Amino acid sequence: MSTNSITHPSARPLPVRGYLQNGVKIEPLADRWYAWSHLMAPAQHAMNVAFRYLPIMKSFIASPSVHLAASRDPQMFGGPFVSLDFQDVPAARAYVQAMEELHAISISFAHEFREFDHSLTQSASGFALRAWYDRLPPQLRGNVELTYDLNNNPRIRILEEILDLADLNVEQGQEILLHRQHDSERPFFLSTPRIGRLDGLLARRPFSSEAVRRLCTSRNNETDVVGLANELGVAASDLAAFFEAEPTAARSSRAFDGEGVRIRYFGHACVLVETRNTSILIDPTFSWDTEDELAHFTYFDLPPKIDILLISHSHHDHFNPESLIQLRGRVGRVVVPAPNRGDLADPSLARILRKLGYSAVETLYSLDQLKIPDGGVTSLPFTGEHADLDILSKQCFLIEILGRRIAFFIDSDAIDSDVYARLVPQLLGLDIMFVGMECNGAPLSWLYGPLSSSQINKRNDESRRLSGANCEQAWRLTERIQPRRAFVYAMGQEPWMRFMMGLNYSPNSIQISESNGYVAKCQAAGIEAARLHGKMETIL
Repeated sequence: MSTNSITHPSARPLPVRGYLQNGVKIEPLADRWYAWSHLMAPAQHAMNVAFRYLPIMKSFIASPSVHLAASRDPQMFGGPFVSLDFQDVPAARAYVQAMEELHAISISFAHEFREFDHSLTQSASGFALRAWYDRLPPQLRGNVELTYDLNNNPRIRILEEILDLADLNVEQGQEILLHRQHDSERPFFLSTPRIGRLDGLLARRPFSSEAVRRLCTSRNNETDVVGLANELGVAASDLAAFFEAEPTAARSSRAFDGEGVRIRYFGHACVLVETRNTSILIDPTFSWDTEDELAHFTYFDLPPKIDILLISHSHHDHFNPESLIQLRGRVGRVVVPAPNRGDLADPSLARILRKLGYSAVETLYSLDQLKIPDGGVTSLPFTGEHADLDILSKQCFLIEILGRRIAFFIDSDAIDSDVYARLVPQLLGLDIMFVGMECNGAPLSWLYGPLSSSQINKRNDESRRLSGANCEQAWRLTERIQPRRAFVYAMGQEPWMRFMMGLNYSPNSIQISESNGYVAKCQAAGIEAARLHGKMETIL
């Protein structure tokens, strides 16, 4: 064997040292499902395994033809239908059996939590909860506290830091899948696991491991492929097939060294704000594919160093483990919102980030300020968009840098514009504001259904949606603060977001008509406005 190459079964020489090829995805999997925040925290992981993933797989096994027909209908993309074939039924059966064995304790926790929570909410009405501790089932003992709110509504508070010590095997199911599937062709993240025939390479390693960190840095740095293969527990020849001896394209953009503030829109809710001294990245999700008809920036257009990473909330299109594990070697500080501690719907993002290998994580409460070179970042209130759940870990941002002022209202519905009206002295005359207008979001049950201890009736479910601002709400906010420019973003329409969002708008979709109306109102008032799609760059 040559000292510079590895012999592969294909007889094609492969590099001993090299760089991960540009088109290769590093996809984090939790129990073979695309990893997202609720699969990184033990209680939420247990509830999703028991009440989302196992039921959908058992449904596929019982009626594969129904799932197959639905998954072939473009209008059903994003629905609860497994996109596998008839030949995958045996693999699905084996998968269910393996999951039930590996996560037996987690599944027991989920069922015990749901049953006890239902009993507690039905029976406890203000009398002391001491006697209820004697009724705690085995998996809840030592992991929860029982509380009331001021109106005598009982609640189970999860002791996250204690539950992390329990043997729930969350890390045991963590794997990395290397593959070349185009972003626009990836299966919907909530409905289809990576089982059956895989056109890729699996490595079973925790996301926080040094091996995963080294794999991710191999996009930008020459790497010992044989040594990395040993760390990942895979064959060197299999791993080398995803590497090239010399980089065929630039692996990162030069840091901005011009005058003023450069703003780059990477698609959906991902925005990079740069000065000569500071780089700030917000809600990272990227395209990994460089060859698309839609003009766009990719991961490879990021600067070598990101000083501050701002995370607005835990939804998968804003807090994305696939992006986060590949950024951790380039990020200085990460800033997240404070959670509603112990609430099942509101896991701690700081704790999850540590499980992704981050250590420099800071938590902000609303109106807290973070000093940065050339200015500061203020955490702003983020109202709505979470189906009326008592979720606190969400924040908008005001960035003041080199005398420029940019506000990101993320997915806030701004339903009570007086919240922001109280901040008008801080917000008046912004240079740019970004506002999300996915104004007819998914219903409550789509993301949070597995966490509920009672059946969510259809009427309530349809009324409580994960919706951003509509035209009226966005315009009321804009009219009060009078920005010079306004951009609609976070619409989920870029092709690389399809597998995460499941959205397929038409020109007549309410999201398009409402955002068109908003842009028209802004323009009529002399405010430069546009709905962003793909990429945008401007210098202030």
